[in-house]
Amino acid sequence: MSDDGALPVAPYRLSVPRVVLAVTVLALLVRLVLLGDRVAHFDEARVAWWTMEYMRTGSFEYRYIIHGPFVQHVNTVAFALLGTTDFAARLVVAVIGGLLPLSALLFRERLGGVEVVALALFLAFNPVLLYYSRFFRSTVLVAGFAFVAFGLLVRWVDTRDAWYAHLAVVFVALGFTAKENMVVYLLCWLGAGGLVADTALFRRGDGRTGLDRLRAYRPESLDDLLDRHSPAHVAGHLALALLLFGFVILLFYAPRVGSGDGVGLYAALSNPAQLPTVVEATVDAIRGGFEYWFGHPSDPKCHKDNVIDGYLCFLDRAVTVLRNYALPLMGFAVFGFLAERYAAERPRSLVMFASYWGFVSVLGYPLGTDIFGGWIMVNALVPLAIPAAVGLGTVVRWGGDALASDDRVGVALVLVVLVSVAGMTAVTGVSSSYLHPTADDNELVQYAQPNQEMRPALEDMTRAAHADTTGPDVLVYGSYFVDGDSEAVRTPACIEWFDSLPLAWYLEKEEFAVVCETPETVETAAGNETRVPQSVGAEGTPPVVIARAEHREALGQRLGDGYRVHEFDMRTPGIETVMFVREN
Repeated sequence: MSDDGALPVAPYRLSVPRVVLAVTVLALLVRLVLLGDRVAHFDEARVAWWTMEYMRTGSFEYRYIIHGPFVQHVNTVAFALLGTTDFAARLVVAVIGGLLPLSALLFRERLGGVEVVALALFLAFNPVLLYYSRFFRSTVLVAGFAFVAFGLLVRWVDTRDAWYAHLAVVFVALGFTAKENMVVYLLCWLGAGGLVADTALFRRGDGRTGLDRLRAYRPESLDDLLDRHSPAHVAGHLALALLLFGFVILLFYAPRVGSGDGVGLYAALSNPAQLPTVVEATVDAIRGGFEYWFGHPSDPKCHKDNVIDGYLCFLDRAVTVLRNYALPLMGFAVFGFLAERYAAERPRSLVMFASYWGFVSVLGYPLGTDIFGGWIMVNALVPLAIPAAVGLGTVVRWGGDALASDDRVGVALVLVVLVSVAGMTAVTGVSSSYLHPTADDNELVQYAQPNQEMRPALEDMTRAAHADTTGPDVLVYGSYFVDGDSEAVRTPACIEWFDSLPLAWYLEKEEFAVVCETPETVETAAGNETRVPQSVGAEGTPPVVIARAEHREALGQRLGDGYRVHEFDMRTPGIETVMFVREN
């Protein structure tokens, strides 16, 4: 690093912001490539369906089971512009995940130039962050909003500009609109802040006690604020922060009523007298969601007999994800933390804070989550990117020192480390996100993910159903996929919605006419009961028939020739499914 903060790359001198901007552009590109290729996960399909329902009816209410409402609101815009596709569903998450490396610039006064660039690289290309940035789920959103909010608070302390604090409040509120575990981030910040304060108060060597340091402590930003502004001015900033927070929360969480009648935000805009009722309904809905997620006891995980064994099972899975898909980041994070904690003359509070925040998240999230998914480690990897950047920056500095002293062995060793890390990250990222995004041996794949063999079946189904306009488009067959509840709110009404969620999304977004049927029990000539299709194979059978694979033989006999057969798993692995598509 030169004195003016430029990265000396002969024959050019690249400023740190320009390098971070280039990294961000690449991060966006790798997230957008083949974004709609992977078949929708059950969770993706569920949120996408409710977003589509909101667009169709104009009615909205917070459903805590699908987490925060941020994606439902912003995806109405994506769907309106791009159509109801998997690409459009994932676009907002991909863009926000791709822009996250820009947040590295918020720490430029606390980190060196190489460390800032390293932080951007880890946020851009870590395989776990890459995979779940291409996933219609709010984990990357809440992690990104929280990280940016933290960076803005750091900038507020560094610049003493109150508007950074107000922006931080907005991003904290956005974190709450993305996912309820934003409250866990605040708790992590309190814990990490306490540990940093403890280190500062009880540092030995100058003859002062912790109480002496506490009495003498006066933050420069607070000192400057009190000197330049009156108490009324400070109170005004606090009121503005509360107003911004409340506005964002109300904007996203408040109910909407499609007809314009009843309790809803739009009705309150035309009749302000309804606003208190809308606020009360919003608060009640939020309270109910948070009581569900944080108020009920957690069952033992992994079907274990007790909480400890269940926790250890989930922790083992989390460590497996980190070992196989984030080993460079985790290795550099541990190294960077140790180097900063024990080798630095005065450890930087930023690095210590982020380390405590990230490491406790590794241990804590397997305990707090109810269903395991590799996405929970996103909450740990984002803050751990800071000590990882310090670790990588230390290795790069060693390489620079070796180069300056003409130490060829030292330079070679550093180059081997850097090339190995880059190669491992690239190979793992390409394999997990592009080549095998639904494979059974990909630990980033959660079990409610259909395998990729479903994609050609869906494409075949869409062509055949749109080509045939004589009657119903799709027949869903069998008791596993059919419940026959014609009055259900979720559509198609006759299907067992929660067992066939991706199908519900794909059938509804194409507006297919769906009918359902279960096999009829009949008595054979030998006196045995058997289950046979009823109307399948008769005149007017829809061009597409979907069922569990166990019905393939019976359906094949009834349908006869002229159907192409697709088989795929609705989960990873499991729920073998068959789709018959009329070829003509």
